[in-house]
Amino acid sequence: MKLTHVSLFSGIGGIDLAAEAAGFTTVCQCERADFPASVLEKRWPDVPRFSDIRSLTGEAFYERTGRREVTLLSGGFPCQPFSSIGFRRGFADPRYLWPEMYRVIKELRPRFVLGENVANFVNMGLEKTLTDLEAAGYEAGVFVVPACAVGAWHERSRAFIVGVDVSHSPCIRYRCGKRPGKGICKPKGGVPQGEEKRLMDGGPLGNGVFSGTGAACGILHQPGMGGMDDGVPGGMDGSQLWAGEPEGTPRIGPDEPWRTKRMTALGNAVVPAQVYPILKCIADMETGRCWEWCV
Repeated sequence: MKLTHVSLFSGIGGIDLAAEAAGFTTVCQCERADFPASVLEKRWPDVPRFSDIRSLTGEAFYERTGRREVTLLSGGFPCQPFSSIGFRRGFADPRYLWPEMYRVIKELRPRFVLGENVANFVNMGLEKTLTDLEAAGYEAGVFVVPACAVGAWHERSRAFIVGVDVSHSPCIRYRCGKRPGKGICKPKGGVPQGEEKRLMDGGPLGNGVFSGTGAACGILHQPGMGGMDDGVPGGMDGSQLWAGEPEGTPRIGPDEPWRTKRMTALGNAVVPAQVYPILKCIADMETGRCWEWCV
């Protein structure tokens, strides 16, 4: 089964890298800014790309890709309206583009949706986003994951909103008609001690807000990265990524070509290792590697 991924607000491709490591193939990207778009062009030269999300419609997507079905749609929609260090104008901010992402979701009907924003989004915009997804036929929840949960030396908390189309979800909770709090889907190999109550209370796609080192897919995190019982790709292993600071990191040292744009792009990017466990769980759910029948 080919796992396909559409990337909105792609930036320099942080989520795209994690999706690729989890087994997805990115089939379309959308990025407005020139410098990040040039990075995407270098890394994914053959992927069709839109520069304006307003021009990305279901028909335009089909014309560019020839595809009618999508496994996963992701998007780190602009965080400035919700950032705790900004003006926090929320829905009144002209940079609030969740409505455009929501429109694309309804037109493309992906099996899974992954939205990303700053942690303060939970306090300002989460309720509307979950309500929108539910209205579109998705069961959704949110994970607040700091980068330090996957081995980084900094916090960098991010909110990841995960939605699954309940009409054809591979998660057994929906196959057997049981909803969060009314049934339990057990991961292959059983449920780790102490995890059954958490699964009963909502599970990895429930309605709770999971934070810290809570792992997706009912598998507990291990020191460093953890969470994936079949190994973690080197580029997604936080215990390796942040073992030491790379030489030549352009902080306040000598000016380098594109230094400002590089630092801005990195500041806006999603840490791939931070979202990888969620994407790996989605990939395993879709391919049937993660869940057994309800018991």
